[in-house]
Amino acid sequence: MLIKCYGQFWNPDVIEWGSDRNRPGTLLGVIKKGKRNHTINFWKAKGIYVLHANYRAVYVGRANGSSIGARLRDHLTDRHAGRWDMFSWYSISIPCISRKDVSRPGQRQLKPEVMVNSLEALAILIADPALNRRREKLKDAYEASQPDGAKPKAIRTYLEEILRKIPESS
Repeated sequence: MLIKCYGQFWNPDVIEWGSDRNRPGTLLGVIKKGKRNHTINFWKAKGIYVLHANYRAVYVGRANGSSIGARLRDHLTDRHAGRWDMFSWYSISIPCISRKDVSRPGQRQLKPEVMVNSLEALAILIADPALNRRREKLKDAYEASQPDGAKPKAIRTYLEEILRKIPESS
């Protein structure tokens, strides 16, 4: 399979973004390998990412020269700043349990049907088209989840919380 690990609809508010190349951030996720959970830093992963606003994809980008973590951090201050509230990422880097991070992706030879199946599954996961009956899985890829309590909130949830705090006038 082309995609080796991925995370969907992550909350950017709980990420340690770091400051620059000398002080990178941490993009911690939990994967299940066998019967054990492993926390991995996906900051240096290579692949593609999606910025979402209220669970709707608003931007797709790639990270092949720099890392997924660094590219996401860039979008906190560029023209996309304030226009997304969660992100997903799909990586060709392999999780390394012993180092608790990801390996550099190497050269791979994939059969055309493996490549096409991977691209179709990826497109369906990102776009979530209404007419696709089947929900795709990325075969042999590790799905990483953020630590407990890190689920993103939709804009509507934030607005409802604000409204609850406003005293009702009689």
